[in-house]
Amino acid sequence: MKVYLVYQAGIANVFLVDRFTLTNDGRNAGRVQQGAFGRCEAFAAGMARAGAAVRSAYCNQTGDISAMEWTDNLDDAPFSDKFCPVRADGWQEDN
Repeated sequence: MKVYLVYQAGIANVFLVDRFTLTNDGRNAGRVQQGAFGRCEAFAAGMARAGAAVRSAYCNQTGDISAMEWTDNLDDAPFSDKFCPVRADGWQEDN
């Protein structure tokens, strides 16, 4: 499972995605959570603990950002001093 934590101005979103890409090309993002930074960060961290691969990004647009371009340069994001980004490589089953 692949998860993106995406900051958006004063809120955050958690998306399930088909692939990690900052463009909409093949990402197929579906939102599973939206709310305060801490709430979404905790949700994404929980997904990581459950074995999901997680990346963090931001999008400084309004409205539905699921199909918009994102960036992983979090230092340039508004409120970035309040972020606690989540990154995890995910659980890999040994075959």
